[in-house]
Amino acid sequence: MPTMSSIFDSYYIQPVARIKENISIWTLGKWEHYIIEYQNEIAPGPASTVDMLVQAGVTVLAANATLAKRVVTILQLNDLEFLHVRWEPIDNVEGLIWEQSGQQMNSARNIHSRVDFLTRNRDPHLATTTFFILGQNRDMNLEVRNPMRYPIAAARFVFWGNRMILSPLDIDAAIAKAPTPTPTPLTKADIAATKALLSKGDMATIRRIIGSTTFVPAEGRQA
Repeated sequence: MPTMSSIFDSYYIQPVARIKENISIWTLGKWEHYIIEYQNEIAPGPASTVDMLVQAGVTVLAANATLAKRVVTILQLNDLEFLHVRWEPIDNVEGLIWEQSGQQMNSARNIHSRVDFLTRNRDPHLATTTFFILGQNRDMNLEVRNPMRYPIAAARFVFWGNRMILSPLDIDAAIAKAPTPTPTPLTKADIAATKALLSKGDMATIRRIIGSTTFVPAEGRQA
């Protein structure tokens, strides 16, 4: 049956699933279903470090100032690429993630939590910084704040994790092969209703049509 991966475990970052396994990703307000075709690691280091001041074209961030959210270009993807990422600032700044520009990450009704260079002291593996990006034009945004009473000249952040290449599950073929409650042929309405249930994440339908899968929330939802 479908299982929820321990994708936020407080341990070193691990792939959420293996090559050729199914993965179901929450994006654009629904569950989309894929097969993992390939994956590799992105290590923390110079290539995965970005100075948000340089990217914004400014030389300093004033005392107690905010650098408005913007796309982190090194994390932009091609279609059917998927990133599973952790991150931290290496300068004395705070970062806030937006899963796309209108979706606060690590947030609730009255909180939008920030990551600073001391977060690692409380969360040694930075599990609470985990986020996901799926495909082209679904970019995450990073907002930067200077909590200090003096200007700073650098706002560097480092990212690391797992990159995957996906292929969409052939839902029509899966529906055609799956056992049906009655021996009568499926109508177009039956097929449309089944696809709608798969998009909603209906567990009974997923068990019957897809089988085992790993659920991953690439983007936020309000309720």
